[in-house]
Amino acid sequence: MNDNEASSAASIERPWALREDERLKRLWQIVRDHSLMLGDFTLTSGRKSNYLFNLRPTTMHPEGAAIIGELMVEFMQKNDLWAIGGLEMGAVPIVSSVAVTSYHMGWPVNAFFMRKTAKEHGAKQLFDGWLPPKSEEEPESVLIIDDVTTTGGSLLQTALKIREMGYVVDTAMSVVDREEGAAENLAAEGIKLHAMLTKSDFADLLAQRR
Repeated sequence: MNDNEASSAASIERPWALREDERLKRLWQIVRDHSLMLGDFTLTSGRKSNYLFNLRPTTMHPEGAAIIGELMVEFMQKNDLWAIGGLEMGAVPIVSSVAVTSYHMGWPVNAFFMRKTAKEHGAKQLFDGWLPPKSEEEPESVLIIDDVTTTGGSLLQTALKIREMGYVVDTAMSVVDREEGAAENLAAEGIKLHAMLTKSDFADLLAQRR
């Protein structure tokens, strides 16, 4: 394992040091054991890759979900963020974990997810969960999240829609960032990307398996 950070102009922030935080070390192990896949893959961005971070087995893993929830809530407390959400389906397990964890940690937050397209029946909602219309009484700073980021398209799609509702969106968080342009693309829209882990943390492992 290593603590290399992206060296691009729009660098990725690392709120926790992999070598210093035991929870992050354990999360790294869970991702390694359950979410890192090798083969021929087409990513959401359309790019081809010989490896894949399939984070659902980590974000829905009992220990993995607990670690992610705790780290996210700590980050939200430190940065005074009172709402969290992202695009389905990657964000759904994360916001669910954060909602429960935030209550038990005494920092209850609004948690929601955005659909890729609005429902065609019922209330025909684009957003689901708990994100009330912006008002003077409601918090305005929203943390947008995703399980894996490549170019950051899912985060941008969510951020722009939430901004239309009047909320402030200038902070994003990814469980694993592939270091393939997300930080730069988000920075162009005034959004800073933070990541728990990056591809660089798995560089030695990926090199051994080629």
